[in-house]
Parts: sequence; structure tokens; C-alpha cells
Amino acid sequence: MFKSLTNTLKTCAFQNFRNNFVLISKRRIISKILFNSLLFDGRNSLRNSLKQNNIYKFSLLKYYHEIPKIHRNCWKCDSEIDYFSLHCKKEDCGVIQKVLPNDVTYFETLGIGIKLDGRFLPTYNIDSGQLRKNFLLLQQLVHPDSYGTKDRKEYNYAQQQSSLINKAYQVLRDPLLRAKYMLQLNNVSISESESLQDPELLMEILDVREQLEDITNENDVKTIKNESEEKIKNIITELSQAFKSNDFTTAKELTVKLQYWYNIRDAIINWQPGKRVEIYH
Repeated sequence: MFKSLTNTLKTCAFQNFRNNFVLISKRRIISKILFNSLLFDGRNSLRNSLKQNNIYKFSLLKYYHEIPKIHRNCWKCDSEIDYFSLHCKKEDCGVIQKVLPNDVTYFETLGIGIKLDGRFLPTYNIDSGQLRKNFLLLQQLVHPDSYGTKDRKEYNYAQQQSSLINKAYQVLRDPLLRAKYMLQLNNVSISESESLQDPELLMEILDVREQLEDITNENDVKTIKNESEEKIKNIITELSQAFKSNDFTTAKELTVKLQYWYNIRDAIINWQPGKRVEIYH
């Protein structure tokens, strides 16, 4: 009987601990989701919690898959290193490491996004200044020119790391490419033939094209440019909200619109009096 009472008290104490895991911020919501999912048959619990809390499902699933990969082994000395380390930490080794598998996101590559327990979850809103700082620092650490005297394998790894960091930066720094990439992470693709479904917006785009073909002075071009940039800014704001709300259908529609306005931007840059204006998508 005493043993039964002890077990009951332990169970109550544990339940009380779980129930009082206060959720004040999104970070703590995520912490509880991960705690519950790892403690009790993780994957199903995590998926259910994601639906209930309306948080980036692809981001947390990504984080969940990365949890076991806390460490890896150096390819040269076989010592254990942090999973995301660029170099071996062993003093008498220090070699640059292999590029991580494709399941590691560009956000993790550049150390930008929602930081949670040493990982970086995808988010559309990023600090562009911090992104550039991280990019420059990482490039300094892996630039192939610094490995010219190393053996061929290490030099090749430096080239691969540098190429990956460059690609990640080019994608994340640009609002359109970043939107496409985040949709891709959630298995939503935009084909080359994707067209606008909004007739009014399509007419607006065609009207801008006609204006660019008809105007003859740069002041009028600047006016159109300012109006177009305002359109782009507004779409980016809407995209941010769509991703925040986990609304990938709307995010896809907005990304297609943004693509068209980017093409208007290119047409403005290449404008010449009397020259035909082509709007591609």
C-alpha cells in the first residue's frame, strides 16, 4: 500500500510539473512541444502540437529531425565535434569539415533565423545586417585562398563550403528568393509557367508596361519606380504575415505577384526612350 501511495505521489508531482510548464512566449511553447514530443513517442505528439499551436510546421519538423545530430566526427582524426562546426576543434588537427547534408537549411548554414537551443529555425523576417555579418565571417573562415597550401581534400572542402555559404547568402538576402526557398522547404513549388490569377493586378502590370513604353523622360521613370518599390514593399509585408500564419497558399500567391513586380523593377532599370518593354515571369 505504501509503495502504491508513493507511486501515486510521484505521478501527481510529474503531472503537476508538466501542467505548470508556463507558456509565456512562443519559445516556451516550442520548448513544451519538444519536451512532450521527445518524452512521449515524439513524432505523433509533435505533429498534433504543431496543429494546435499554429507554429511553422516545416521549421519545427526540421528542428525535430536535427535534434539527434548534436555531434559528428572529424573526417581526418575522427574526434567528436559539434554537428555544425566548420573546423575540427582538436588542436593538432583543426581541418575544415565536409559540407553538411542537404537536409540542413540555409538558415542553419548562415546562423540566422529563430534561435532555439543552438538551432536556427526558418523565418521570413531576418536581420539583413546580421545576415551579412555572418556571411562575411563565415567566408573569411572557409575562403579557398587560405587553403592553397593544404592537401587537396581540405582545399576541395573549403571550395565546397565557400560555394554553399555564397549560395545560402544569395537566397536569404533577397525577399523573392527567400520566399521561394521557404515555400520549397514546405514542398510548395512555383513553376516557370506560374501566372497571375488576379485579373486586376495583371491589368495594372500591363498598364505600367505601356507607361514605360510611352514616357520619354527620366523623371517620369522615377515616379513609376517609386510606385513600384512601394508595391514591392507592401507585398513583402504581406508575405511576412502569410509565413507567420503558416498560410502557404497565400504565400505562394504573393510570391508570384512579387515575381511580376521584380520584373517591372528590371524593366525600369533597363528602360530606354522608345524601347519596347518586355515583362517576363
